[in-house]
This record gives sequence, structure tokens and C-alpha cells, in this order.
Amino acid sequence: MFARILIQAALLLTLCGPAWAGAELQTGAEIRLIAPVTDDLVAAGRSVSVDAPVAGDVVAAGLDLRTTASISGDALLAGFDLAVKAPVEGDLAAMAFDLSLTSDVAGDALLNAAELTIGPTAHIAGDLIANGTEVTLSGRVDGDAHLTGDRVIVTGRVAGDMEVTSGMLELRPGAAIEGDLRHNGPMAVEVPAGVEIGGTVRHHYQSAPDDGPTILGSLGKALALFLLGVALLWLLPGPVLRAADAMPRHALRHLLLGGAILLLAPVLLGLLMVSVIGIPLGVLMLGLWLLALPVGIVVTGFAVAVKVRRRGLGTEREAAAVLLRRYALAALVMAALPLVPVAGLCILTLIAAIGIGALAENLRHGRRGGLAIG
Repeated sequence: MFARILIQAALLLTLCGPAWAGAELQTGAEIRLIAPVTDDLVAAGRSVSVDAPVAGDVVAAGLDLRTTASISGDALLAGFDLAVKAPVEGDLAAMAFDLSLTSDVAGDALLNAAELTIGPTAHIAGDLIANGTEVTLSGRVDGDAHLTGDRVIVTGRVAGDMEVTSGMLELRPGAAIEGDLRHNGPMAVEVPAGVEIGGTVRHHYQSAPDDGPTILGSLGKALALFLLGVALLWLLPGPVLRAADAMPRHALRHLLLGGAILLLAPVLLGLLMVSVIGIPLGVLMLGLWLLALPVGIVVTGFAVAVKVRRRGLGTEREAAAVLLRRYALAALVMAALPLVPVAGLCILTLIAAIGIGALAENLRHGRRGGLAIG
């Protein structure tokens, strides 16, 4: 039932297929689309606003991302603050810290956010999978709905079955579930007056959500890696691409350097924390150390993308689109590695160490210039 949206979201994420060769590519600090696009659209920047219709699929990433005009195909959207205010005539896959959906989705919807709001004007014609810390469903879902969050609030209508995994599920007056309701959580849900449930209500006791890796969780991590990669490429294009270019030639050296950084940094942090003067510096270094792991994975992902891209070069615009496409595929593969018990995490750690070593060596040398993508 939900395999279709997962597969389609994965296909969107990898940007595979010849159709993307003619896609409209826009990058920069602030992007505002005001002219209609007759093909697919790939956009990445600090602020992205899609204010004109797009006739094809859309892949967009930005800290502040808005869609106010219709999208005729599928949409893959990733941002910090994301608002979908116009119809999506295909499937929608979106991830953000704060995500708001107030429009129609003609297909399925896969949504991941800390704060997720599906407004009363939203209408999802297919199935819905929603993950978040706080999830609010006030709109209409014609298919089935799977909701996961610490707190889930439902005031909308679901035509199919609804399954909720949450520590706190609130059904408010006006909510309607035409199928069955299954709730996984510590306490049975109360069904107040004004709530309609056409099928059965079942409760399965669950003290805490399963923290094991899942396909849905891996897809969310892949979206996060893609967004982080776009941000790094925008902030540090030269160092990131030079490190990625040099990595295949010096993989062992980068692995040893990255491993040393990962192992020795906690020791240095401990020495700094014992003194009052060193605490601020230690806290700063701790933040950098935690950020180093995903950054290292991103750099290695770009190394794979650059290596594959060199097999055939076109124009600068085509080269940039292919680089993002290859990197997105690498991000999807790396995010799925934890699904492989033990070995997957070991491989991911090695990937992070190589990337950290390559970037650290490049920053230490301080060479100017960048690697031309095209």
C-alpha cells in the first residue's frame, strides 16, 4: 500500500532518468521563481520560493522554502521552514523542521518534520505517512493514514484506516475516521463526543517507539543528507569539491587522518572541560565534533558523485544537475546503510572518517580555487 510512495520518493531523490537532463536548474542565496517552467525544476538556496507553475517534477531544498504555485508532477522538498501552499498533482515527499501543508495533493504524501501541520484546507487524495514530534491533521485524506509522533492531534477526516503510534493521541470534535483506528501507545485513546469512527478502535500497548532503523527513517535521513550537502556546497564549494576530488587518490591517508580526529577529539575535549577557562572552547569543539560525522558523510557522497560525473561532461548547467543527481543517489545509499545490522554502521563510520580526513587536509592546506563541476 505504502510501497508506491516510498519507491517514488526514492526515485525523486536520486533524480534518475533522462527526463532530468532538460530540467530547469536554479541555485543561489535567494531564489524566486516568477516565470512558468515547462519542464522539471531543480532549485537549491538559502531561500527558495516557487511562485510560478511548474509543468513537471520539482526537487527543491532551502532553509526557507515556499510553494505558492501549482506543481504538475511529483515534488521532493526539503528545508528548515517549509510551506506547501499550492496543489501538487503527483506525489509529495517533504522534510523540514517546521512543515505546513495547506493545499491539495493528488497522489500520496510522505511528510517528516518536528512540527508538522496538515491544515484544514489540505486534501490528500492518496495515502498519508507522517512523522514528527508534534503532528496535527486537520485536513482530509482519501486513503489510509499512518501517523507517528510524540503528540498527535486529529481534527480532520480520513476515508480509510488510520494507524497512530504516539505517546499522546488527541481526537477532537469534528474528527472522522471512516475505517478502523489502531493506536500504538502507553494509554488507550479516548473517543469524545463529536468524533466519528466507522470501523473498530483497537489499542496496542507500547511504552516507547521502536528506535531501530526503518526504511521510512532512512528516507528521512537521506533527505537530511541531501539538504546538508546542498548547504555545504553553497557555503564551501571550493573546499568540499577539492576534498571530494582528491579523496580517491589518497583514501587511506584520509581514513587515518579522519579516524585520528574522531578518536583524539574526545580526549582533548575532556582535558579542556576540567578547567573553567577551557569549558567554552570545549563546548564549541564538542559541537564541531558532532557536526563532523554528517559532514564527513556528505564529503564522501560528493566524492562518489564527482568520480561518476567525470565519465562524461556537458555544459556547466548540465554538469551541476548531474552532480546533484549523483550526490542524491549516494545520500540515499548511505542513509540506508544502518538497515544492515552491525556492518552497515561500521561502513558508515569509515565513510565519515574518510570524508572528515579529506576535508581537514584540504582546509589545512588552504589552497584557493575550486573544482569546476563542468
